[in-house]
Order: sequence, then C-alpha cells, then structure tokens
Amino acid sequence: MTRGGTTVEPTADLNVRSDRIVVDRGELHVHINGAIPVSTVRDVLIAEKTELPVNFDLEHDMIRRVPSDSLASYLTPWKILRRFPKTRDSLDRLSLAVVAGLADNEVRFVELRSSVLYLSSLQQCSPAEALARLIESTGEAAKKHGVRRGLILTVTRGEGDSLALSTLLRAYEDLGSPSDVVGIDLAGNEETPYSPPLPTMFREAKDRFGLGVTIHAGETGRPENIRAAVELFGADRIGHGTAASRDPKVLELLATRGICVEVCPISNRLTGAVRSDETHPLLDLMAHGVPFVICSDNPGIHQRGLADDHAAAVAEGLPASALKEQYELAKRHSFMEDLV
Repeated sequence: MTRGGTTVEPTADLNVRSDRIVVDRGELHVHINGAIPVSTVRDVLIAEKTELPVNFDLEHDMIRRVPSDSLASYLTPWKILRRFPKTRDSLDRLSLAVVAGLADNEVRFVELRSSVLYLSSLQQCSPAEALARLIESTGEAAKKHGVRRGLILTVTRGEGDSLALSTLLRAYEDLGSPSDVVGIDLAGNEETPYSPPLPTMFREAKDRFGLGVTIHAGETGRPENIRAAVELFGADRIGHGTAASRDPKVLELLATRGICVEVCPISNRLTGAVRSDETHPLLDLMAHGVPFVICSDNPGIHQRGLADDHAAAVAEGLPASALKEQYELAKRHSFMEDLV
C-alpha cells in the first residue's frame, strides 16, 4: 500500500487509527475548486453545456494518484476548473458537494480558499456580487452539514496580482467587511515574480481589516520564499513550506515566531514538492518546534480526504500522540474566531 508516496506494509489499523484517534478535525488549507468531486464536475459541465479543452480527458486529467512530473502538470485540472460554475444553481451544487466531503471526514470547521474573480467573470457580475454569492452558497452548505466555515481570498502570483488583491479587498469592503472572510492568500508558481507593491498591500490589509495572512511558500524548494512570506508579507501561516527543512535558520524563524505550517502530506508527494526518496519535512518541523497542521489541499483531485492525509502523516512518521493534538492546533491557528 502507498501512502503519500511512501510505501508501507499494509496494516489492519492504519485508517482506523486515524479515524478513531482524531474524531474531530479542522481544515485550514483546502481550495474549493480542488475539493469538488469529479462526479460533481461532470454533472455541472453537462448542465452548463461546457466543452472540455482539446485532448482533455475528464477521468484521467482531473485526478492525481501518482506524483506529477512538475507542479504545472499537477495543476492540469485547472484547465477545466476555471470554466464553471456559470450559474448560482451550479455554485450551490458544488458548494454542497465540497462541504459534504469535508463533513464525511469529520471536519468541524474549515477555511475555504477561492480566487473569486473568476466567478465574477463566469457569472457576469461584479466582484462584490460574486463574493456575496460565494458567501451565501458556502454558508448554506456549511449550515446544512453542521460545519463552521470561513473564506480565504486567494490571489495568484504574477502580472496583475496587486490589482487582483485590490479588487478583492474593494469587494470585501463594499459588502461591509463580512466576518465570513477571515484571511487572504498568495498562491501560484513560486518561480513567477510577484508585483513589488504586493507585500505592503498584504501587510496593510492585515493591519486594517484584521485578516489573517497565509502564503504558499517553500513548495518549490526555495526556503528564502518562506522567509520573504514571513518578513515581507507578514504571514501568520505558511502553505506547504516543505523547503523549510533545508535551512535551519528558516526553521528557527518559524519556531520563534510561532508561524504555523499547513502541511499537506498527500499533495506534497503528488506535486513532487517532496520526492519519493525523501523523508517528509514534517518530522523536521516537529523536531524544531515549528507548529503545523495537517491539511488536504485538493481532496477532490486526489480522491482522498483529510482523514487520509492524517493517515498519510502517520505513515510518514508522525506519532499518534502528535496526531491527537491536531484538532486543538487547528483551532489555535485558525483565522476564525470563537473556536477555542
């Protein structure tokens, strides 16, 4: 049996161990689009009469079961994931499916990430209207399944990233700074330069609105990106951060400042952030006193949920005693209020 790219001998209690020890779970790093089940993707595409890209095979290209050649290859599903939902009905359908999957994994609270602006374009509405629809749709789904949820607004590195953040924050303000929005996130290829004003904009948004800051950093082997996320962007949490183990000073920085790393063991293996011949860096984080929470990233694409990521963390060497602490750690480092 393979867990997160690491081959382990089958044990009768591996999945049971994760499920029984961790009754309640908190999810701090999951992308809405990456959490949509393939069956729901298919249903929405049919309902909206959306054509697949040339040579795109839904069964093959939407699912990741083995490590990809590159991060770009891993992200192939987004060729189709950015083509829907075009209607509110479709948005509601995918929101219900995403939250249902989380509830099935005993997730009690979740911070859902979305770029939002693509939704505005697809549904031909203003960014504020798109954000309002997302708040309402995910809120209704969360209420139905008994899951608390917050939203994190994501921008992607590259040309126009500062404009995208400015547009998202304006939409947030236009809606009266709703408490549903709890944080902002920077994602995308770390080899792509971000615009010079972006770090200051993140810090100002944090100070002005009290939003949490999480940055995808150190997923592509550059520990200096993690340092920049903390020192320039004011990051409260780091997404993935697998490169931290390559620089003791970065590990010390994270530990000293109590910066939580969102560890996604299955995703880290599938993207190639952690190679099959490497030990997962979560053990180094633990050894250096860096706080971390186990997350699922894109469970719909992996066809495995947070319970599987917890089991994968155990297979990677995380002691069961540390796994027991995950729910409280997730509450402590969440951007949502009144969880503790």
